[in-house]
Amino acid sequence: MTIIKAKGFILRPLKTSDLKGYFEVMQDEETRRNLSSFPGTLAEAKKEIKEMLKQVKEDDSEVFSIEVGGKYAGNIILQHQDWDKNSDEGRVHTWIHPKFRRKGLATDALTEVVRYGLRKKFKMIYAQCKAHNKGVIKMLPKLGFEKVKTHKVDGIPRILWVKER
Repeated sequence: MTIIKAKGFILRPLKTSDLKGYFEVMQDEETRRNLSSFPGTLAEAKKEIKEMLKQVKEDDSEVFSIEVGGKYAGNIILQHQDWDKNSDEGRVHTWIHPKFRRKGLATDALTEVVRYGLRKKFKMIYAQCKAHNKGVIKMLPKLGFEKVKTHKVDGIPRILWVKER
């Protein structure tokens, strides 16, 4: 289980005790606009967390909780592209609790996870966002991600990004 200590935050494995903070993020309007799906109840959120913990074991995924001052501040998922454990291509997903947004935390935490992922197992890492997600569109180039293409998934415009080693 990987723990990354950085200035101002810790990236640690997701725990079931993160449920309350995770659910709060998933009920946030901004989060909902930028994700494809989200749990509507606490029970669904608990089920999602258990599924993510299962993916950690079975699919070589890593789900980091971002912790600031002992408080849950969000998550970053680092996993193999297309869930292929033999692939040397990865992808990241991130979301930040509303109380911790617009302070550079997503940029700093994602920087650490991408650095770790490229050093540990991937030659490239992909990120994708909805085409209206201005925060992510502004952040990813700062981290060295390059825009690959704009395309539609389920009729929704999205932007695919990549960062290579």
